[in-house]
Amino acid sequence: MRRRAVVAGAVAAVGALAVVLVPATAPESSSGDTELLSVSVDGGRTVELGAAETRTVTVEVTARDDSGIRSVDPVGLWGPNYAALKVGRMVCTPLGPDGTTARCRGEATVAATARALFDDQAGSWFVDLRIRANDGDRYLSKNAAGFSLKRTARLDLAAAPARAAAGGAVTVRARLQRADWDDNSEIPQQGAVAYLQFRPAGGDTWTTLAATTADATGTLALSVPARTSGTYQWYAPGDKWTTSALSPPLPVEVDGAGAHPGQ
Repeated sequence: MRRRAVVAGAVAAVGALAVVLVPATAPESSSGDTELLSVSVDGGRTVELGAAETRTVTVEVTARDDSGIRSVDPVGLWGPNYAALKVGRMVCTPLGPDGTTARCRGEATVAATARALFDDQAGSWFVDLRIRANDGDRYLSKNAAGFSLKRTARLDLAAAPARAAAGGAVTVRARLQRADWDDNSEIPQQGAVAYLQFRPAGGDTWTTLAATTADATGTLALSVPARTSGTYQWYAPGDKWTTSALSPPLPVEVDGAGAHPGQ
């Protein structure tokens, strides 16, 4: 609402002026044989941004035209709730001796502390671009590719007893937090699901023992039978808006022979 009202008012004002001062024009469209071959943001990875973090991500566009590619400009990155990021100058390098295909690269700065991003703008983003060929052909797309921009999550305060008696119980705890872009801090991720996993001593396979949800303080706690020595960890898979998180490993030595706690 904070941006929608401002943007809607601005659009209405600009539209009113356009009716009076500027004749209607047809929207620009693609023409000729220019082809978009690929688009990637940050190498195709999810862009993960912490509470007080600034990152530079690479935007790469590969395109083709029989006359060669002159430029890729402008390029815009757009997200939920009117979010937008500016991509700097794209530098194009021909690929192959005939020069018909080029790879163009530019950079965008993603900052949580500049009041340019808010919590409700995490999620699915898209790339808007225009490609110009040397012979005047062009290619336009309002949604050339998609990528994810997520708030980082963190599992801290992980704890478990160093030793336990066979047949007893092991209580494993941690706290799940995520980045708050609005206030540049970390906040509890209340209601998020996390899984307690176990790997027996000498083994290399993790088994999920149980799942639980974080409480109002982000706290996770589960008690499981102490049956054999091994290592525990917490895993939170994240969601469309938040990254996954993994706790530090928590080794527990069990006195006396036993079986896997998941058996």
